[in-house]
Amino acid sequence: MPAKQRFRSSSLKALPVLIMLASVSVMPSTAIADDVAEQQTAPAKLIHFNIPADNLSKSLNLFSAQSGIFLSSDGALTKSKISAQVDGQYTAEQALQTLLAGTQLSYRFIDAKTVTLFEQQQEQAVHDLAPLVVMGTDLNRYEFDIAGSATGFDTDVNELPRSVQVLPEQLILDQNATHLDDVLQNVAGITRAHGFGGVETQVNIRGFTNNRLFVDGNPVSSRHNVDVATIDRVEAILGPASVLHGQVSPGGLINIITKKPQTIKSNSLQADFDEHGRRKLTLDSTGPLNDVLQYRLIVAGEDSESFRETQTVSGDHPADIRGLTIAPSFSYTPDANNTFTLSLLHVDQTLPIDRGTVAVADASGELHIANIPEERRLGSQFDERDSTEKQIQFDFDHEFDNGWKNQLKLGYYQKKFEDYQARPLRGLNDSWTLGTGPVDISNLSAISTSANGSAVQANGLLIRTADSNLDVTEDDFFISNSLTGDYRFGDIDNTLYIGANLHKRNIRHTDGFAMQNISGSLYAPYLDVIDIYSSNNPAYTKQSQTSVSKNDAEYTEYGLSIQNLAYLTDRLNLLAGLRYDRFEIERNDKIYYQQGANLLFTKLDDPLAVNIKGDNHNVSGQVGLLYHLTDAISVYGSWSESFTPNYPDVTAGQVSGENSMAPEEATQYEVGIKSSFLDDKVRVTASLYQLTRENVMTFENLQARLNGEEETKGVELTTTMQFIPGLNILASYTHMDSEIINDNDDTKTLEGNSPYGIPQNKARVWGSYEFQQGILKSFGLGLGAEYVGARYGDDENSFKIPSYTIVDTAAWYYIPMGKDKQLRLQAGIKNLTDKTYYPANLGSPYRINVGAPRTAYISARLEF
Repeated sequence: MPAKQRFRSSSLKALPVLIMLASVSVMPSTAIADDVAEQQTAPAKLIHFNIPADNLSKSLNLFSAQSGIFLSSDGALTKSKISAQVDGQYTAEQALQTLLAGTQLSYRFIDAKTVTLFEQQQEQAVHDLAPLVVMGTDLNRYEFDIAGSATGFDTDVNELPRSVQVLPEQLILDQNATHLDDVLQNVAGITRAHGFGGVETQVNIRGFTNNRLFVDGNPVSSRHNVDVATIDRVEAILGPASVLHGQVSPGGLINIITKKPQTIKSNSLQADFDEHGRRKLTLDSTGPLNDVLQYRLIVAGEDSESFRETQTVSGDHPADIRGLTIAPSFSYTPDANNTFTLSLLHVDQTLPIDRGTVAVADASGELHIANIPEERRLGSQFDERDSTEKQIQFDFDHEFDNGWKNQLKLGYYQKKFEDYQARPLRGLNDSWTLGTGPVDISNLSAISTSANGSAVQANGLLIRTADSNLDVTEDDFFISNSLTGDYRFGDIDNTLYIGANLHKRNIRHTDGFAMQNISGSLYAPYLDVIDIYSSNNPAYTKQSQTSVSKNDAEYTEYGLSIQNLAYLTDRLNLLAGLRYDRFEIERNDKIYYQQGANLLFTKLDDPLAVNIKGDNHNVSGQVGLLYHLTDAISVYGSWSESFTPNYPDVTAGQVSGENSMAPEEATQYEVGIKSSFLDDKVRVTASLYQLTRENVMTFENLQARLNGEEETKGVELTTTMQFIPGLNILASYTHMDSEIINDNDDTKTLEGNSPYGIPQNKARVWGSYEFQQGILKSFGLGLGAEYVGARYGDDENSFKIPSYTIVDTAAWYYIPMGKDKQLRLQAGIKNLTDKTYYPANLGSPYRINVGAPRTAYISARLEF
């Protein structure tokens, strides 16, 4: 199949529909006319507002965060205006009226989610406005100022001495992001990671791999795949965040805030297609069931194909992506002080495990990325993970009459999965003359003498094993309770967080290998050979699996946190926090086959029992100061730390590590500047940090060991711009110097090397413009680019993965469809220049992710 022929037959069937939608999307707005939606009203529910008298743009941003209502307006309307203070119990409409008092501005609800502002003398003209959907206020379409992940209570991130960024749903919509890691690339300091061949959500933050996610403040593993359809916004904390959340990556924390039931009725139905076979349909519906009960239902179904495929004599086999997400939730609000929310989740998924491409050694021994078609998979058509996820979560929020708030969270999450992969293992030198296909047991000695573990050789021959994760079940139970509120100590205003949590995690797992008996109790793994340069490798048969080892592990974490944000003066803020953690592990493993030299397994007459039991505890903290030099410029400095216990592991019948392994510890020092110019139309945040972690667990040939020390020194810049109404720009730049300071291994000389997969430089920019008036009103354009510098492919720094720049474009148009209805049509091209690139790897010449080629897509979203 030619490298550029990427349309699937299923996509071609949908092509007439795509062309029709694309043609409609460029029709002038005068071709479609309808009545403007009638005036809406805000819900009568009382909400506790705490908005000081301040710049009106900033106050409206706080109003949006505290009420869940979004605003749109010409930014010039709020320029140089000061809001009144709103502090206490109000309905949203009462609060908005109070904020706008004396500003000569009025408002009008134009749909279920949006309020527009206008000058009072222009009230009649507002009836000519077409509905718009704008996330956030007029401050910026792509920035949301309020977050709670860093402090435990909602606060303006510009008042914190930490790097925190919030990505709203509007950014996901405009960029047509399909995965969480696509969204996260908008954050400075975050780069892509291998993610077990694309089936797990994994990124690097400030040079360190993140293996845990948080959903609504609760911990789940990176194996939890979040459907972007359920995301309201994403909060990213850069740097250690153990003070509130216990054991997390030292690089930072990702907290996904999911969509919740709303008091205003709103529905959307969205269809997504692309030229490589993507097909996804999403329903999102929310609103009141009665005066005290609200609901939300999100259903997303996907039946897609990837651009990647296996190529054998039996034909080309595209990688399939199938999924169904059902996420209902209900909120009960009997009064203004109490909210009970029950959230449920059910997910069925089949995702391809794609280990990517390989590096090849040339005649001089130097390694280079293999020159093969980007669509060619080097695994088999059976390489996939089938999984089922279930989650139930209960939240109880109680607000006391004095404004203090208690939050109780209780939840259970389960994931079951099995997977299979023909795993690339080693190259073969020219002494191998037996061709491709399954390796007969009589030729194992020839494999042993011909194998080259460093990389595939110039002949392109690659050995594969066949292994699996069998009958895996992960159970997470979590409960947390926190108390937050404002108090005054002397002349100092404070906001305090006190919280405790329990997280219990159980993992039951079986390692499987395809094996063949040599003699007696000696077994060899099933092996086959392919030619990476050939599109006609032998047909592959899925191999039956033998259970090599089983484990049952329970991890328990208890934590107690206290954190205080003190406004020492009108210009100086102090953030200080402390946490105590206790960790316990109890793990029982049974090994049925023990792996030895030359990949051979010995079947044990009596299974070997391995029992691991231990506990650990730690106190971690953070301190930071922020000082407002002027109303527009602030400087800050902070110190923070994190802690993660290390325990032995059992994989493929091998025990690695010791009960007395030292815990991983990390410390960060950071200074920065937060600034706002041109009446908040331009914001710039800059930070300089040094992040060091010790006792980093790594795995080499299934054996765990601890790197002594790794360090990242970095500079980050983030800016948002809105020079004129309708124009929104989000940009970031990162420079990282990552280094292995101590490899803790006398047999290696890695000191001074860079950890694999971490670029020195990364830049990202996305901008959009939506016309505000005239014939093109409600028509929007988006343009973005991402640059990622060269990275080393392994810790030995034996080869490099090249740098790349990709460009994305988008265009959308809102069409009024009647009362409270509108249709958003969007089309775009990702990787416009069709750049071949490699976004991530796993520290090996055999694990190099392949980026998607140029991809045209189209989506239609009906909002009603």
